[in-house]
Amino acid sequence: MAIDIRTLTTASLIVQLVLIALVFRSVYLARKRKLIRHCAIVRGTVVVQIVTIAAIMLPSMLGYVENVPPIPFFYPELLIHHTLGLFLIALFVYVNLELARLVRPFAKRKDVMRLALGVWLITLALGVHIHLTIYAS
Repeated sequence: MAIDIRTLTTASLIVQLVLIALVFRSVYLARKRKLIRHCAIVRGTVVVQIVTIAAIMLPSMLGYVENVPPIPFFYPELLIHHTLGLFLIALFVYVNLELARLVRPFAKRKDVMRLALGVWLITLALGVHIHLTIYAS
């Protein structure tokens, strides 16, 4: 029995909402100076994010790139959403490399992590909008 794309993307959206809730929990932990738990949660969310991107979002995006629906500004919004998502993953890779002292810092770590949270929120908002645009009936 095959699962349709709407079910998969809705499941992905639910996963994204759970992930952002976990990220906010990790922000709370960071403010309480529980940094090991903060890092563990963030690393776990990024791993789940990468799996979700590879398994659901990328195939979905490729389908829409091949068959752009006649929705105004859909294609640019989709590309911005995915570009920001990849930038977010790059920020998390950078933070982990910087924590491991494998790269030199180009900015304060806290500022980079705040940027990452902002990018994640914008990317999530765009993803919700894209999902609603396609599937709201």
